[in-house]
Amino acid sequence: MRYTLAFAGLLVGAIMPSGVHGKPPQHESTWLQLEYERSSKLSDGHTSGTSSGHQALIETVKEETSEGIILKYDLPPDEGGKADSGFWYFPARVMERPDGSLELLDAQIVEARINQWLEKYKIPREACGMWSHGGGFPFKVDCDPQSILDEIESFDLRIPSLVDGAEYSHALGEGPGILTALPASRPGYSVTLTVDEDKVRAEKAETALILAQMLGEDLTRQQAEEDAAKIGIQGSIRIEFDLNTSGAVIRKTERTEITVKRPEELAETTTSLTIVTRLDMDSALEKLAN
Repeated sequence: MRYTLAFAGLLVGAIMPSGVHGKPPQHESTWLQLEYERSSKLSDGHTSGTSSGHQALIETVKEETSEGIILKYDLPPDEGGKADSGFWYFPARVMERPDGSLELLDAQIVEARINQWLEKYKIPREACGMWSHGGGFPFKVDCDPQSILDEIESFDLRIPSLVDGAEYSHALGEGPGILTALPASRPGYSVTLTVDEDKVRAEKAETALILAQMLGEDLTRQQAEEDAAKIGIQGSIRIEFDLNTSGAVIRKTERTEITVKRPEELAETTTSLTIVTRLDMDSALEKLAN
């Protein structure tokens, strides 16, 4: 993400099952903390790259209606009491439908913020959708209000009901995995899935196109896809969900391990760990203070 994991978002995503889940009381705000680590190692044992970081969102239940739950998401306040990243995503109001899908409710307000953002930073509208590496990291000149939903889903712990034996799907999974209960001393569920080689190749091709655009190199989509087709892929995804006493998810831990073998190159294994935790506001602020 830009304040977030925008580039890393090319690699990891999730599709949630449907059902009913525990909800925090109306008008209560909770702190969603996302922490990530990523490391890559070559088959000769050398480390080829590492990264880590954390972000947070404040989630507030505003209203429960017959159509779904209205939620507000915003950034945590800084030391000056302001919640401003310099970007346009937040605050945002969304409707969570009973099937778990999200709908942006204030698209017109967000669109106005996008226009102000473009004007403030003197970004031409023609640059929307392009990638750059300003500030030392890659980011997308994102002008689509609906992109907010992708950012929220990275933090989303309002997961429909998890049931032992139920299917659970992941955007990079070859097919759905089966949920199994964690040990009795740890309420929750886990699932392990096999990575879909073609989906990873498609993301590798997309990443190559982005890098080529940022570096000013010529690369067609056909070339990128042909290069990706030569890559050997294998990997797994393991996800664990920890529940509180009311059955709501309070922590999601996702570990993805993918090994890539390009022709005439050493194999490279990338391990990604993402942990999202729901905290009450007091606990979150106390944790930050320490």
